[in-house]
Amino acid sequence: MVLAEGFESQLVKVTSTASSQATVLSSGDILQLSTGKADYPVYSVLDSHGAVVRCMHQWLRSLKAQAGLTISMGTVEQYGRTLSYLSRWIERTALYPNLSIDEQLVLLNRQDIVRWLDDMKTLGAESHSTLHSREACIRHFFDWLTTQEAGKVRDAENSPYGRDGTLRYVIARPNARSPKFISAEIVVELLNGMHNECERCMFHAQYDMGLRITEMVNLTAGDIPDDTMYNPAFEFIPLSAKRVKGRGGQTPEKNTLISRAVLKRIKRYHSSREYKLAPDWDIQDPNKPAFLTANQLQWSARNASKQFKAAVRRVGLNDDTSTHWMRHGTAYSVLCSDMGKDYQDRMLMVQQMLGQRHLKTTEIYTQIPPALLQKLTKTGKEINRLGEAELIRERTFLGPVQHNEKRGHRA
Repeated sequence: MVLAEGFESQLVKVTSTASSQATVLSSGDILQLSTGKADYPVYSVLDSHGAVVRCMHQWLRSLKAQAGLTISMGTVEQYGRTLSYLSRWIERTALYPNLSIDEQLVLLNRQDIVRWLDDMKTLGAESHSTLHSREACIRHFFDWLTTQEAGKVRDAENSPYGRDGTLRYVIARPNARSPKFISAEIVVELLNGMHNECERCMFHAQYDMGLRITEMVNLTAGDIPDDTMYNPAFEFIPLSAKRVKGRGGQTPEKNTLISRAVLKRIKRYHSSREYKLAPDWDIQDPNKPAFLTANQLQWSARNASKQFKAAVRRVGLNDDTSTHWMRHGTAYSVLCSDMGKDYQDRMLMVQQMLGQRHLKTTEIYTQIPPALLQKLTKTGKEINRLGEAELIRERTFLGPVQHNEKRGHRA
């Protein structure tokens, strides 16, 4: 395997046996590997010399065996990224320069965890929840290193969290916060901070339907309903999307509603030259992603989140604003709308659109007491969601000649 000069510890993902290649997830580089038969994809962490960090590889393999049962494949990948951050820090600080990363992992103590987290802050991981999540990953990893499966390479009595695991996290668990609501005005401001209609159309559709970002990037052209098949009096049309959260590795479908205004916007986007002539799909391919990047590639959830965050910063919104806030915005919009007979009807509608099994989960997104909501939504002043969707479309639509940026978006 030939490594580029300046190579640092990375998470790699081997995706097939046909070509012995691994993709460096943080950079997109392709590494040539020699691999035997395995259950793909395989995640592994390489040190700066290209050697596999053995205990990290074994833990990721153990986690992957549980994927779809107690953990998602996305979480396995995220844990792998966090392990690669720790691996880089170990090499950079050279705590024990004559030892391998595997050997140094046995010796790390609580003070080392503190120093690593401080380094994460310096490198830009300022979010309290992000730091806590990364520390939780490392604590889970260290606990696994004490098990029989890991060969008991660490002594449980020397844990950075105490011999009985009672020491608190260095970064405390974030306090529960009220959900964040995005109003139609903020959606307009945010969409206008995006440079291309492909982005504006996708995130407008997310606000309209309340889907998770992973569900959005997995939508296909065939998932978009034909509005001509429904009664013209219907302002909203059902749409079925593949869920990202299912039991036993299954990917069941969920039903939500999409407004005619957003359907109109998507149809116009699908008729654009950029979308129709995307080189990787036939024009009428029903499996073609419903939304493509500005570079005519398939979106990944990670890249979509990055583009969303870039627009947030571009227009000066709260930096904590994320794609998930759009789901909160959907819930708030429905509850303040004229849909349904009363609050209970609208709450059940939100539950259905967000795809939640239990109403208590839905209430997390809608922590506004009904009495207060009724005061905020006076009789005759309810939101007309179709009118709201049409207003957003009119104020944010970007025709082909209006695009003010044309840059590559890596999917």
